Amino acid sequence: MKNIRLIVTDLDGTLFTTDKRLPPDFDEVLAELNRRGIAFAVATGRNFKGIDHYFTDKIKDMYFICDNGAFIMEHDRLSHCVTIDRDLCHRVFEAVKEKGDIDVLACGLKGTYYTHCCPEMQYTMDNYYAPVTFVEDMCRIDDQLFKISYSDFNGGPIASGSYDYMVENFGNELSIHPSGGIWMDSMHKTINKGVGVKALQEMLGITDDETLVCGDFYNDIPMLENAKNVFVVAGAPDDVKKYATKVVKSNDEYGITEAIKEYILK
Repeated sequence: MKNIRLIVTDLDGTLFTTDKRLPPDFDEVLAELNRRGIAFAVATGRNFKGIDHYFTDKIKDMYFICDNGAFIMEHDRLSHCVTIDRDLCHRVFEAVKEKGDIDVLACGLKGTYYTHCCPEMQYTMDNYYAPVTFVEDMCRIDDQLFKISYSDFNGGPIASGSYDYMVENFGNELSIHPSGGIWMDSMHKTINKGVGVKALQEMLGITDDETLVCGDFYNDIPMLENAKNVFVVAGAPDDVKKYATKVVKSNDEYGITEAIKEYILK
């Protein structure tokens, strides 16, 4: 892996530890990658305002593929965003209301919006999104939305069937992916993390052979399945591990930075 010019990694469950910390050697590794001219990006289901505080003094040295590929920051500048048609958003909100047992939040250019505030939703608002706005009616949001996320507290979207419900109703119009635990995300039909990686590669003039991608969960598969160089962390589901060219140590063992040092920087 000596020809790598771009590294893209998922955050939660991959680069971050379970308690949402960066590996202790992250600053050292990022500085060395920059010194060697190797671009570094994170690809996450979170929005930029929900993660920028982790990278305050490093934003100028990184790229950010956020909201599963719908929103790309080139250092501290928005360079790419794909929004969802307003009428489609309204139909999604009505379908969620009709189903009745999943909550919804929506990410737009001005912020994140939600209608229900149970303790679990409040935790998500406090830790993953900013700025956030409570609205009585999602259909009255005055913003351009690029991601709609759903929380299912009945065993998660796959076990409870809410994922199948959304795919059945909107699978032809939206890109829908489980994103961890109780959550699933939907974006414009053309959008996923793989599309986000392609967009960044085109911006930088970098090929698949020169790119390393790292992940751990189902919403990472679109960026793993066509990649030539793939790290998947231990503890990932077996049907995600099958895309790995190398299974590395777990996120709590700092597997990604350890593997970058061993296979890229050594």
